[in-house]
Amino acid sequence: SEAKVEEIAAPAPAEVVAEAKPEETKPEVETTESTAELILPPSLLTISVENPSASEEPTIVRCLGIDRRGQLAKLTASLSSFGLDIVSAFIRSDLEGNSFDDMFYVATPDGAQLPVSEHPALVAHMEVALGNFLLEKPLVMAGGSNLPNIYGMASSFEATAIRARVEEAVDKRVVMAKADPVFMALQLELAAAELAAAAAEVVTIERASAKLVESCEFNADPTAEFKSECEVMESSRIDARVVLERRMTAMEAVLAQRDRFRAQQASANALAPPPGIQIPKPQQFELPKLYPATLYPPQSGGTHQAPAVEAAPPQAASAEGVDAAVEPKEVVPEIPFSNLPSTPCGNGREIILQGFNWESCKSTKKWFNVLNDEVAAIGKAGFTAVWLPPPTASVSTQGYLPTDLYNLNSLYGSEEELRACIKTMKAVGLTPVADIVINHRCAEAQDDQGRWNKYLGKMAWDARAITNDNPEFGGQGSNGSGDDYAPAPNIDHTQEWVRNDLKTWLNWMRDDVGFRGWRFDFVKGYSGKYTGEYVDATRPFLSFGEFWDACNYRDGVLDYDQNSHRQRTCNWVDSAGGNTAAFDFTTKGILQEAVARGEYWRLVDPQGNPPGFVGMWPSRAVTFLENHDTGSTLQHWPFPEARLGEGYAYILTHPGTPTVFYDHWKDPVLKGAIDQLIQIRLRCGITSNSAIHIERATAGVYAAHVGTPKDANKVGSSSDIDSNKPSLCMKIGFDEWSPNRTRVGNSEWKCKASGEGWAVWESMNFTNIDSNSVHATVSA
Repeated sequence: SEAKVEEIAAPAPAEVVAEAKPEETKPEVETTESTAELILPPSLLTISVENPSASEEPTIVRCLGIDRRGQLAKLTASLSSFGLDIVSAFIRSDLEGNSFDDMFYVATPDGAQLPVSEHPALVAHMEVALGNFLLEKPLVMAGGSNLPNIYGMASSFEATAIRARVEEAVDKRVVMAKADPVFMALQLELAAAELAAAAAEVVTIERASAKLVESCEFNADPTAEFKSECEVMESSRIDARVVLERRMTAMEAVLAQRDRFRAQQASANALAPPPGIQIPKPQQFELPKLYPATLYPPQSGGTHQAPAVEAAPPQAASAEGVDAAVEPKEVVPEIPFSNLPSTPCGNGREIILQGFNWESCKSTKKWFNVLNDEVAAIGKAGFTAVWLPPPTASVSTQGYLPTDLYNLNSLYGSEEELRACIKTMKAVGLTPVADIVINHRCAEAQDDQGRWNKYLGKMAWDARAITNDNPEFGGQGSNGSGDDYAPAPNIDHTQEWVRNDLKTWLNWMRDDVGFRGWRFDFVKGYSGKYTGEYVDATRPFLSFGEFWDACNYRDGVLDYDQNSHRQRTCNWVDSAGGNTAAFDFTTKGILQEAVARGEYWRLVDPQGNPPGFVGMWPSRAVTFLENHDTGSTLQHWPFPEARLGEGYAYILTHPGTPTVFYDHWKDPVLKGAIDQLIQIRLRCGITSNSAIHIERATAGVYAAHVGTPKDANKVGSSSDIDSNKPSLCMKIGFDEWSPNRTRVGNSEWKCKASGEGWAVWESMNFTNIDSNSVHATVSA
């Protein structure tokens, strides 16, 4: 039926009428001259605002263009957040649902028309809400692994008026520090406005949904049109709820920053908090064990002997009459290393390249030969270590279902090609790191019941080496000490003779083959104390484990507070005796959410530190954006591709040990930026335990000052930066920020590298730079 504007005599509850006739005659209304119009490409969006000549009639806002999921929610949210009441609305689309022609009748809170002078501001406000949404490719976070899917997208609009006030305060230099009380108040006001707008949108959709349900006759069979409308409404409800969850999370972050600021002020001024205000105490984490000073033997003096290897219990003769008992392994004296590491990640200055992806095993040229040819370029770029793929024979092509650990012939290359690659790396000072897969091991023969539990080769184990919670493999060992890995027999690390076999093999990999570091795969599968024992017995220069744990989500939205997540990583490192580091999955999860959604407030925890594991125990945190599992062709949990530059600007300037993914370093767009950032890190002396002071963390920008800590012996995160040594400042996000505006560190700064959404500065106190160019970097 045709909708006539004359039918709306007075403000009434919001009404939604669905039409499917693209050729329907539009309501004929006598109007004043159109006062504002945003013209994007015709296929995208056209917005017009008009006031009917009759002053008692509402203002008309008409939107035409392509139809997209979440469009209605964004339209209504932008109108509500501008302070307008939606009196009625007509929602039209073509038969295919590809285009829309929506008309909203809106009024001010007192029921009047929106003044013509404010029409341009409304269009500008809606442009923020809809322009970028239609013109840019959505950054949709893909769900994967055991992590929940993210439904819908975060709203792109902000409370424009309040944001303008924030920018004005910055422009007038009211904000001289990130903890300025005026700035904090404005941020809180902005978060509250956004939260109120999101809540109003949820209410509006719920009311419209209730009206839609009432329009369907009770107990009547729903028509196809009704079902379609319900699907559209449910889609809008899901999007609106996600936006509300995100605004609630943002408010939580702002309140945490406010409480931290107030606690700091009370401490600095020696003033008690206002009556009735309870200042929360900073969260206390379990204190990590210090890296044992006696873990390695002295660099001079006697040699360090490996533990004697205990033989496995005698085994009954096999059906073929062959005694398959495991013989004692020959003890190989360990060769003392020079330049022993001061942390599990070398000397703290390590920069790791993951030298493969999920498809490297399929390379027409054997992968170890590919890397051998690139060693010079890898070293020149500034990398100090290369993480190599699993080198052993394997059931799977990628090497993660190993069989005979002493067989180093794989799809990546032969043992000879592997040894040649390692030799070339060590000749230029690179540390070759082996991918150690010892949570599970695939057997090469079956027992008399057809179960795969008989191993061949030098480590001729049997069912006793398999945990007894693997009945499909006939495991006769003890209960597993970690998570079960269903595809393969789980190794029973509680057996001393099994551990001794693995130590002997690791020592052979180090002393004979030439590896100098270990990356332990799937360490959640067995107790961390065994990883610590293997590291203690083999003394690698680098050691880090893959403790991949699910982040904390609520209704599909990443929680602001990820302390419990990083605490679990810390607990694993602590259980290993502190002698091995761990991949920082907490930082990956938070960082990719922040850059994809424009939620940079996520990048500071309630104590003012980085929110990932790196903000808790930086010398044990190995930061990364992507690996062969999360990205590559698997795409289990990918980092937003369009924001990779921002991601590397973060991890390559921050504490922790950064790891660069091979695909990214070889990407012609990213390689130049990555190489620049590595050189800046080296020039400024940034290490795994550098100090960091977070200068700004709001919705639109994150900025930090990073340098040498004043107290080099402090364990954990430090914000006290030594101004007498080189340091850097960085920002990610699209809001303006410059260290020269507030003279961070009482220095002037020169922008040395930048890209879309990121920039990095170095202090001019330690560079020969023309000071006349320093102020040109304010809006970088």
